[in-house]
Amino acid sequence: MGDSLIPLHYAILKHFMDGEADCADGVVRALEGDYRGYKLLNRADVEETLATAKENGLLDEAGYDLSEEGYLRIRYRINSFGEDMMGRYIAK
Repeated sequence: MGDSLIPLHYAILKHFMDGEADCADGVVRALEGDYRGYKLLNRADVEETLATAKENGLLDEAGYDLSEEGYLRIRYRINSFGEDMMGRYIAK
């Protein structure tokens, strides 16, 4: 955990700026190197963050499937509004 890291919720959204779709598990894997030890970096809390971002119009659902463990995995992708908001308010 470095002092130069942006807040976790912002990092979760920034993860989608490459335009690729991903699910909560993928986000956790992508961020665990920098955010290891953060209590909120787990599948359940990241799923909640992604669902909230969708409800706020920043992300769209891009698909879903069942994980090997049998839980629903929803993939999200950033939309143009989300890209605009990230560009305005989150450092690149």
